[in-house]
Amino acid sequence: MTTIITVLYPKTETSTFDSDYYIQTYMPLVQEKWGPHGLRNWINTKLVESGGYSYQTILWFESKEAFGRAVAVEGPTVTEDVLSFSSEKPLIIVGEEA
Repeated sequence: MTTIITVLYPKTETSTFDSDYYIQTYMPLVQEKWGPHGLRNWINTKLVESGGYSYQTILWFESKEAFGRAVAVEGPTVTEDVLSFSSEKPLIIVGEEA
């Protein structure tokens, strides 16, 4: 069953988010590292009137197990780079296709 990961980046009065780096550097890194482990697709959305969030990314994985493998093998590389574009830790929501 397809596993869907929603990543929300908080927006506060003092937060920073480098959207150019995120789109041009970070998401290609995510695809490179997690693609071989079952990442099927992803989409980024710049949020407006978002109730406290600036960006949302949705990632589709082949399965919960595929997501687990991606995080186990390449998680540190992907998560450590978050500080390159965001001053805030993202909220991550894991779900399954209904």
